[in-house]
Amino acid sequence: MTEDLAATMARQLRLRSGSLADVTARAGRKLPRHLKAEAEALIEAETLAENPKLAHRVDEKRLKQAERKLRAFLEKKDPTAERLAEFLDRLAGIVFILFAVAVAAFLFALSHGYIG
Repeated sequence: MTEDLAATMARQLRLRSGSLADVTARAGRKLPRHLKAEAEALIEAETLAENPKLAHRVDEKRLKQAERKLRAFLEKKDPTAERLAEFLDRLAGIVFILFAVAVAAFLFALSHGYIG
């Protein structure tokens, strides 16, 4: 269950794959705080399930709800659209800098009498 969720999370958030704990730690700001808490609950349940004396403390209903919330969030993510938005943000920054340099050069030429 958690391996599949970790692989989906890594693919949709564009992270290196690994265990759910690793992917959650790498997610940073890409994963909202309330969903990070859900992922931490899944990680804790996985750890508790490994110990036979603590396995009874695992709440299956809570885990299914947490997994459902995480999967719903991940299904809404579109890595291609995010990559395009990131590219356009960088392009807009470059265009703004070029525009600012052109305006500064124009004002410099105007103030020193090279133009008009």
